[in-house]
Amino acid sequence: MDFGNELTLEQRQILSQKQLQSLQILACNNQELDDLLANEYAENPMLEHTGSQRDDFFTNIDTLYETSSSFPQGTPYGEEEDEPRRNDIPSVPADVLKKEILMQLSRDRYSAEEWRLFPLLIDCLDDSGFFPWDTGEIALLARCSESTIQRCLKDLKQLEPIGIFSKDLSECLLRQLEHQGCEDPILLTIVREHLPDILKGQISNVSRSLHLSTAAVRKYLLQIGKLNPRPIMNAQETQTEYIVPDILVRRKNDEWEVSINDKWMGRYQLNQYYIHMMKSSADSELNAYFRNHLERARFLLRCVEQRRTTILNITKEIIARQQPYFLNQGGLTSMTMQQVAEALQIHPSTVSRAIRGKYLQFQYGSVRMKDLFVTGGSEQKKAGGPSLDAVREQIRDLIAEEDKTAPYSDLSLVAELEKRGIHISRRTIAKYRGEMGIPNSDQRRYFG
Repeated sequence: MDFGNELTLEQRQILSQKQLQSLQILACNNQELDDLLANEYAENPMLEHTGSQRDDFFTNIDTLYETSSSFPQGTPYGEEEDEPRRNDIPSVPADVLKKEILMQLSRDRYSAEEWRLFPLLIDCLDDSGFFPWDTGEIALLARCSESTIQRCLKDLKQLEPIGIFSKDLSECLLRQLEHQGCEDPILLTIVREHLPDILKGQISNVSRSLHLSTAAVRKYLLQIGKLNPRPIMNAQETQTEYIVPDILVRRKNDEWEVSINDKWMGRYQLNQYYIHMMKSSADSELNAYFRNHLERARFLLRCVEQRRTTILNITKEIIARQQPYFLNQGGLTSMTMQQVAEALQIHPSTVSRAIRGKYLQFQYGSVRMKDLFVTGGSEQKKAGGPSLDAVREQIRDLIAEEDKTAPYSDLSLVAELEKRGIHISRRTIAKYRGEMGIPNSDQRRYFG
């Protein structure tokens, strides 16, 4: 055997932790970015938030439940003068809620008595979707056994929206965490035992009882703030779905105005008070702590600003290439990420990350940015085939003309479109139907 040494030269690019975080921030949509910034703000004293709503949320989480919003830090609707009144909760007709709940139950699983009780129990829900009544009293009113009421309630509590028919807020939030697969014992304990303190803004009581830092408790509050305190509100979601745009495009004086829809987040900046404290302190450990967090805060703010610049540049390039579409004068033309990347002298993967999961709103509607890229061989545009807009119009026409007592399923729509020479998958139809705000066949059958 011949043993010897061999020298080879190999070039590798290894991404640092900071580069990975920078790419992660670029790929975030606005809500994901807000969550990331909120987590950093909760534990980094060198980061300051100028919006009062964020601080009010940490001081008194009860404001979250008073406004019935899962966005404690602001509203993601763009300009203040154009935004709807976010605290106004449209009423859900009782019959609509009742239909949506009963639709989830299988009639043949229940006795006639149980099926008679379900509408009664639904009528007992309060405005938040809770069932705060004593089962014994309900049994007397309904002239049945308490065990029957409890058995019906047990099944009703398994239905969507998650948390409906809970006895109180604590049970509602715990059921949502359980549904999410949460196994964090501290978070579960906070919701189970310390919700009154949280609702009063007494974070110090929670931190002392559980031997946690204030920053750790604040991070748990962020997770609680993402839960739905009033499950009955979700009954509206099957009627109308709203997409929060990440980018706003306007046409003004024959010029395009492009902006990031992030004013609702408030403004993050460096905390000058702690910077001054760091400079004047003689404590080496304290200075090291501040320097570490200051570096993190500066890096994060640079990444956020770089994300803004990259997204705006890419959006402007897309608009320049798809002007007829944005002016409502034609469909989408062939455009690839490679073309946009070459025009901006960036890598195609940067374009891919920048548009990931983001929606753009313009005068004629909202569109997922990924759908603005159309190639000659794509499903939406094959060799002179129909454009994406034309396919959507065909789907809309078929549904408008369908038998309302037996509406088309997505699979049926595939067959009907094939008769018209359009070949797309069932999953694509479901995606287009959802983007147009059209319910599925079951919902169209029940609600017309």
